[in-house]
Amino acid sequence: MEMTVHLCHSRGRMAPDTSTRKPPINWPTVLFIAATTLAALLWPLYAWFAGVTTGQIVFAIAYYLATGLGITVGYHRLIAHQTFKAHPVAEAVLVVLGGAAWQGSALEWTLDHIQHHLHVDTDADPYNRRRGFWYAHIGWLIRRETLDHRRRIPPFLRNDRVVMLQHRYYVPLSVVTSLLIPFLLEGWGGLLLVGAVRIVALHHTTWFINSWAHTGTKRPYNPEVSAADNWLLALVAFGEGWHNYHHAFPSDYRNGVGALAWDPSKWLIWSLSKIGAAHDLKRMNPAVVWQRRVEATLAYRGPQRTRENLVDATRRALEKLARRSEARLAALSAATAGPRAAGAADLAELRRRISERADEWRRSRDRRALARARRIEDLIEQLTLYRDLLTRISSASAC
Repeated sequence: MEMTVHLCHSRGRMAPDTSTRKPPINWPTVLFIAATTLAALLWPLYAWFAGVTTGQIVFAIAYYLATGLGITVGYHRLIAHQTFKAHPVAEAVLVVLGGAAWQGSALEWTLDHIQHHLHVDTDADPYNRRRGFWYAHIGWLIRRETLDHRRRIPPFLRNDRVVMLQHRYYVPLSVVTSLLIPFLLEGWGGLLLVGAVRIVALHHTTWFINSWAHTGTKRPYNPEVSAADNWLLALVAFGEGWHNYHHAFPSDYRNGVGALAWDPSKWLIWSLSKIGAAHDLKRMNPAVVWQRRVEATLAYRGPQRTRENLVDATRRALEKLARRSEARLAALSAATAGPRAAGAADLAELRRRISERADEWRRSRDRRALARARRIEDLIEQLTLYRDLLTRISSASAC
């Protein structure tokens, strides 16, 4: 009989009556967390007496980044949410690196995460933030309320050979990649630093997404859920801190959609697409995003002060986008259709003038002018949307 040991997502026995007593403690999980934490705490003492090499530090940082991205890009955005497709070799590398973070197999991790998105902030949410910061952070791993969803594997996971193979050989793969390799290359110091310290750091980084990223008031896309945007957490958690956006649009391969939003995970996915290792990157249309944001803001029925803050923040963001679109539109239309078009206040009139000139550019096969014309048309659509949404927001503010 094959016996699989599950550590960070271990299977506990179901209590016959959860209403009368708590589920039993998941001892494999508890002992693993305790052992790695103790080993991580011992590393400074070991380094004091035995020293630490530059190679160990570089190895630890590189491995932390690689295995962390294995979780965020591999487990989370590729497997759990299917936000892009990857070449089988790229997928295998990502899930093996994710396994080296010791957070369960990609299959187990994904099954829990699916439940989190389906039942966020309810008792069916495995790491329900409503039960407290500590519970969402680590308590849910110590005592599991229910694992019924683990028995129902959806077809997209069951038919993924890479996922199923990694699940079957999760423990030996993770032992080799996260413990044996650091020990063989850097000795005991490498085992403690690259192994234990890195594992503990990654555990808490990921767990902060369940706890800290569900704490706060910055919830512009869906104020009804606890998931909040947190730029500091995005900085330390590979871009996962833009959590309110992620819960509103989980199929987008980006969590940080702004030009300056820190999101190394989306940059890696985009880079993989440029070398043919990833394709079919899914992203939400900006018009859909802003329409959803305005609708969510106007539909919010919470505290009046919170609603006013949401409305004000949304209006200011739209005004900024509208001004930027107007400036770009003026510059492009002046270069393409003359200064008179650039100053046209009527967007319909500007669209008509550009359309008339486009016929001329097609006949002369002026590709650069045609490309600018298409960009102008896009900007007109964006500006029209922003102005319409601003009208809705202003009307709501006046009520």
